[in-house]
Amino acid sequence: MNKPTLHLNPRHPALLAGFDNQLDVLVSLEAPVEQMVDRTPLNLAIVLDRSGSMSGQPLSEAKRCASFIIDRLGPNDRAALVTYDSGVELLVPSTTVTDKERFHVAIRSIDSRGMTALHDGWLMGAGQVSPHIATNSFTRVILLSDGQANVGLTDIDEIANQCGELADAGVSTSTYGLGQHFNEELMLAMSKAGRGNAYYGVTAEDLMDPFQEEFDLLSSLCAKNVRLTLSTPPELNAAVLNEYTQDAIGRYVLPDLAAGGEAWAVVRVRIPAAYSGKGEGDVKAHVVAASVEYRDLDGVEHNPAKVTLELPSLISSAWQAVAEDERVASRANELEAASIQVQAQRASRRGDWREVNQLLKRARKNARDNDWLTGVADKLQVIANQRDEDRFSKEALYSGRRMHSRLAMAPNYSASIDLDAESSELPSYLRRKMEQGRADRKKRQE
Repeated sequence: MNKPTLHLNPRHPALLAGFDNQLDVLVSLEAPVEQMVDRTPLNLAIVLDRSGSMSGQPLSEAKRCASFIIDRLGPNDRAALVTYDSGVELLVPSTTVTDKERFHVAIRSIDSRGMTALHDGWLMGAGQVSPHIATNSFTRVILLSDGQANVGLTDIDEIANQCGELADAGVSTSTYGLGQHFNEELMLAMSKAGRGNAYYGVTAEDLMDPFQEEFDLLSSLCAKNVRLTLSTPPELNAAVLNEYTQDAIGRYVLPDLAAGGEAWAVVRVRIPAAYSGKGEGDVKAHVVAASVEYRDLDGVEHNPAKVTLELPSLISSAWQAVAEDERVASRANELEAASIQVQAQRASRRGDWREVNQLLKRARKNARDNDWLTGVADKLQVIANQRDEDRFSKEALYSGRRMHSRLAMAPNYSASIDLDAESSELPSYLRRKMEQGRADRKKRQE
């Protein structure tokens, strides 16, 4: 199997001599196209909210999603099943998945009652998987809730800090919100600090889509614990536009990498006129260097060679003649769209729908000819027109988070398939959705 490769692609292939320059650089870790024959073993805790508000179809769909995960695990995987309401119940302690019926019987027994001890439920799930962390397996807590954490610890920052501490120890957290009343700020904070994924469903029927995506991703991993290190000359200033967290030594934490995808970041470098050269063309200036570290599926640490970007400087007439890289421009626009959506979410929570409409108009203008970004803005506008504060807040935040941290389709993968063929199907974790809270009933391509 080929190894992931690191690339640096500038938005413009040269500096404008004698002027201050602002240059966007796409840093991408590109996965191989092929998947491993044997996926990495999974060590999962499925933690389900069974509070009173889950009664009826929501709980039925949550149980169906849990059964879906169990059915796809094998004897090399481990799973635990936890439910919570006002208290927490361990239905199946962490065990190898050799007796699936044991899990299915426990899932069928879950009924709704009580309040929402979300933190306690998550903590028990984490406690179940922690003793079984291994370098050659992948450990994650999968948490579902439809309500506010109202029993036990409820402070968002403290819960997120605990998720981050466990992520450092090897336990990641993915969160699934359902409906209108869960706390999106908490669920997003947990998944971000916990280095997992964040999903939500508007209705119970929408839940299966993200569960399938999560399992497809976990089944296709080729690199985990990806860390990005950047450096520039002291005269330059660089900032990562994605909202990635940084570890204790300043490395950016990128998403785990799956077959056919690329983990990426846009780095905006500000270059003073004194550094941009005199237009010699053949003289190249060092702009930015990048290196990554990651673990493969056997837990072996890899640190590929550092990649350096050097660019010539051109006089104005020559610089104007060079084309910008459309892929880099598109990713930068995507991150701008994400920022606009977060601003619109905050405005909606203030009840300032006039500001929301102005921001969405700006988002459509920013989308240019990008049908996907335009479609996302249009879907948000529909919700804004309904003055649905809860729904708008969730959709805008989840969409913005996804744009900041999604796996994109790697160029080597797009070159290997016919994107125009009706039979072409992208892996679910590479698809771009117009609405995060709705099931992707029509499979969209990147």
